[in-house]
Amino acid sequence: MNTKEEFEQGFKKWALLDNRIRKANTELKNWRSERDTIESQVCAYMQQKGSKRIDTGDSVVTFCEHNEYQTLTYGYVEKCLGEIIADQEHVKHIMNYLKSKREINKTTGLRRTFKKTDSNENV
Repeated sequence: MNTKEEFEQGFKKWALLDNRIRKANTELKNWRSERDTIESQVCAYMQQKGSKRIDTGDSVVTFCEHNEYQTLTYGYVEKCLGEIIADQEHVKHIMNYLKSKREINKTTGLRRTFKKTDSNENV
């Protein structure tokens, strides 16, 4: 963008696309929530009937169970270390070491912050 006019046009397009993305994300969130509710009901029915698969014509949907592991957070790591290392100072030292060794990647971009108005709640 070499001119002020190109900058303004580019920024307007960015804002328009940002609005579209926000709206689409809101729709996706609602669809996922609805799908998850129905999925729970379908899974309960399939489990009750002992059914393992449904052929939809273009795909096959299978009932499966899977493990969901707790997120590996610093708090969790510290708690677990505290269970196997009696010296809390040593645990703190390990935690500080882990935190200091994290890789940091810097990126540039635009961050949009909306003012508190009623019109923003519908977008």
